[in-house]
Amino acid sequence: MKATILNLAMLFLAGTSAHSAIVWQDEFNGTEIDTETWTWDVASHGFGNGQLEYDTSRAKNSYIDNGNLVIEAFREDYFGKAFTSARLNTQGRFAFKYGTLEARIKMPDTANGLWPAFWLLGNNFPGILWPAAGEIDIVEMGAASGITDGKQQERINSAIHYSNAADEYEFAAEWIDAAVDLSQDYHLYRIDWTPSSLTFFLDGVQFASWDITPAYLTEFHQPHFPILNLAIGGWEGSYTGVTDPSGVTALPTAGSSAKMYIDWIRLQDNPDTEIFLSADTEETGLFGVFTETTPVDNSLAYLTGDEPGFEYGSEAALFTWNNMTEAAVPGDTSEGSEVWTFDIAGGQWFGMGVFLPNFRNMKNYSDGFLHFDIKTTLTDDIKIGVKSSRGGESWQWIGDGTAGLGFARDGLWHTVSIPLNGYANADFNTIHQIFMIAADSASASTTLSIDNVYWEPSVVRPRPSSGNFGVYTETPANKTAGEYLLGVDGEFFIWSETLNPVAQSPYEGTESLSFTSAPGLQWFGAAFTPAVKYDLSAWDNPNGKLNFSMKTNSSTTFYVGMKSGNVIGPPSPEGWANEGPAGVGQVWIKFAPGSDPYGFIRDGNWHNIEIPIADIVGDTDLTQVSQLFQILGVDTAISDIELDDIYYSGGIAFVTTVVPSVVERGFGISWPSTDGSTYTMEWATEFGPGAVWTDMGQVIEGDWTRKTIFDPFGPGDTKRFYRVIETP
Repeated sequence: MKATILNLAMLFLAGTSAHSAIVWQDEFNGTEIDTETWTWDVASHGFGNGQLEYDTSRAKNSYIDNGNLVIEAFREDYFGKAFTSARLNTQGRFAFKYGTLEARIKMPDTANGLWPAFWLLGNNFPGILWPAAGEIDIVEMGAASGITDGKQQERINSAIHYSNAADEYEFAAEWIDAAVDLSQDYHLYRIDWTPSSLTFFLDGVQFASWDITPAYLTEFHQPHFPILNLAIGGWEGSYTGVTDPSGVTALPTAGSSAKMYIDWIRLQDNPDTEIFLSADTEETGLFGVFTETTPVDNSLAYLTGDEPGFEYGSEAALFTWNNMTEAAVPGDTSEGSEVWTFDIAGGQWFGMGVFLPNFRNMKNYSDGFLHFDIKTTLTDDIKIGVKSSRGGESWQWIGDGTAGLGFARDGLWHTVSIPLNGYANADFNTIHQIFMIAADSASASTTLSIDNVYWEPSVVRPRPSSGNFGVYTETPANKTAGEYLLGVDGEFFIWSETLNPVAQSPYEGTESLSFTSAPGLQWFGAAFTPAVKYDLSAWDNPNGKLNFSMKTNSSTTFYVGMKSGNVIGPPSPEGWANEGPAGVGQVWIKFAPGSDPYGFIRDGNWHNIEIPIADIVGDTDLTQVSQLFQILGVDTAISDIELDDIYYSGGIAFVTTVVPSVVERGFGISWPSTDGSTYTMEWATEFGPGAVWTDMGQVIEGDWTRKTIFDPFGPGDTKRFYRVIETP
């Protein structure tokens, strides 16, 4: 029956106009937000409007419910903000140029202060800054004029923001008052985008249109990506006119919330529609940034960056930012015939970067390595960075030949390999500075040469199982499933030298992590960061726990965390990166005096903490753990904190096996699933040692629930046997 329905749907689409087919859609009918399509902007900087909320990726603020994407805003104290909400986008996953994009949305009661929106942003943002990247607002609601006129539940607008013929910011907007309260039911919000115009509709009725044929409107002839968000308030003069949390009457009391429901979003094509999907744009194999003889699968082409249309193309440009000039005497190469060689003056900072106005999709490299050859006699620490459109920039320091990431400063060529997972604020789907080098200061005049720069794809992630996995422990029973070896599997990084070591009194073994805040600093942080992410899905089970021992006498509020993925937060519209604590895939558990969780007491004695993985897994992806254990303080120094015996307990064993299953309703096969496993179903016409099994072509992800799939071949076969294969 299901197969028949699908076939009928395919026939129906085939019979419609060749220029009105649905070519991309998200119906939000799954159980979780599809992270192959959507990512989150996690930030508290206000996005150029002074918005009052902290946008998070927590399941509390955005989730799938009954066939809807729900964005839920709360009044709650969260890392210094009075509200939380969410802002989702598809950059690096899906973008399009021209077509009809429509969404069925039920708006929240905006009252005073809420600002829901469905809009588009140019795909080269923020490599090309706003407004030159282009912005198209399909619908916004909750405006100050609506509040003044008592029409905030009916008044909406569409708008475009761009750089005009004088290269100055300009915008245009059209408003409409709906005949009904738009928060009481679902309504259709649509844009028709062609090479000549942008036209906007509410429930199929046109209310705004702009001509985009003038030559200066180039930004509206490049791919854009959708954004869905629920903002709250802003600066004086911003959209809602509500500038203070006390004025947000839509969320009147602590814990109160408001929801924006998105039933579906669909793109219909027209003769000029182009679609850009992650699977079509991701790079694979060795990728050359600046290399000649090293065999690579793809590489960059370079322009100067001054060419007309450069900001909409795929070529790169090398830009020197400060105190780096092409060397008067060209240096020798490490390979090939070309080399980057620069003269650097003493007493100043220096830096340069390889810039891509349109990002490269490097999602297949987040557990790989950045390789390059370098030579200099400069003794100062140098940092190597990358920058992404959705995550901002991230740096790793390389020291001398004695450092884990370092090289001898002897004027000879040396090869450095940097684990890309160490870039903890990079969205690898949207890399637009693919190699950067800088130093805070050059202590002496010198020459620096770089050659043979390339990216190596991800290696297989370690996947421990069956028992206890040790992060920092000397007790054998706490590492039966293996252990994280410092200096081999990764490092323990103290962030920005915010903590100083002090005398230890270990809980077990001979060593512990004992710290006090560095003088004059009001924040601190540290993390165990592996070179390659860990797959800890074996601990996603009812018995899985994160265990550690901790002691302090301090009254400072701090957080213990674990992180998956790499993204912290996006760059702001002004171009600087948000480096706040609440990144995508980040969990923080708050320890505050008087309300410390898990029985912890601040009495200067050791206490054992057990955090159920169930308290962590909702906002993380255990298949890609990028920081195994973190400690953070955000606004106050800490006098003393000591940690020891850190491990994950209760990991299940992964065994490839045939899962007991039952046949339901004639052709439905059902079985209990385990989170972290995948399942395939096979059939055969006979059962026994000589059976020939045929894969039915479906892969099912386990999540502790019972799964059922149906045989699409139907009752035409007189006899079939089935089996379900579980793979860890």
